[in-house]
Amino acid sequence: MVHLTPSAHHLFASQHGVASLQQLQSTGLSRSQLKRLEERGAIVRLINTAYRTPSVPLDELTRCAAVCLAHPTIVVAGPTAGRLWGFRRLPPDRRVHVLAPPASHPVAANWLVPYRTKAFHDGDVIHRPDGINVTSRARTALDLARWLSPEDLLSVIEQAIHDGRIADHEMHAVAVDWISSRRPWVRTYLIQLGRRLAGGAAESHPEVRVAHALRDAGVRGLVQQYPVDLKGYGPARFDLAVPDLRWAIEVDVHPVHGETNGKLSDRRRDAAATAEGWAITRIDRASYEFNFDTTIAHVADEHQTRRRRPSA
Repeated sequence: MVHLTPSAHHLFASQHGVASLQQLQSTGLSRSQLKRLEERGAIVRLINTAYRTPSVPLDELTRCAAVCLAHPTIVVAGPTAGRLWGFRRLPPDRRVHVLAPPASHPVAANWLVPYRTKAFHDGDVIHRPDGINVTSRARTALDLARWLSPEDLLSVIEQAIHDGRIADHEMHAVAVDWISSRRPWVRTYLIQLGRRLAGGAAESHPEVRVAHALRDAGVRGLVQQYPVDLKGYGPARFDLAVPDLRWAIEVDVHPVHGETNGKLSDRRRDAAATAEGWAITRIDRASYEFNFDTTIAHVADEHQTRRRRPSA
């Protein structure tokens, strides 16, 4: 009786339960042996030249690995790549979106969405050790301009920069070669990239939303993720700051700010900041979720008041 070799088991274990025909043959299994294994139900042909082991659930990662192993020139992209990178604000489309070469014919499946194009560079592709080819963080953010609202796209751009430690010029470079009237989402992406505030990358969607609502309301001089070194506390970062006013705005939406330890830490940091002449305005979860517009108006009014003070 034919059995899977130890090397074949290792392939399945390291590639989300999937292996290509070529990989399995390299472990010493012939086509006829693979056919007998398939007849016995020991392996299942998922798509043309990719097999999976029935011991592993058929999920998104399995499908991504299968299509990439069967077609090495295919790259997982769009919302699917966004999920692989852990991006926020993604659309609910759970199909596997891929970039494929022009005139290619990847497997026809209702879960696969191929976008045929030559408009990407080798540097836009990450070859993962689990067999999945995926667009880079920056390229994924660019492609998501086709699906996301401007606000959500800017939020994803901030996350890509933060998580990948990517410079603005690298985020810009991923798009400039593809500006075309046939690709309006490229210009949308560049517009949102250009809207970024000075400073570090925002760490959450609420920070992005508050920052740009305040700027639209007339708050000038905003810097996000502003670093300070506070005596008696140490290094810290304000979510948003207007440095020339020594005024910081904290967006306390994360649940940790409502916990005892979080509150104590916030109070200790506020005391250290106040001792050095900083004023702190905090936007709590309830204000953000239920009174957003009113809260933004109040903070914008506070900005105007601080600008009118002689010390400003």
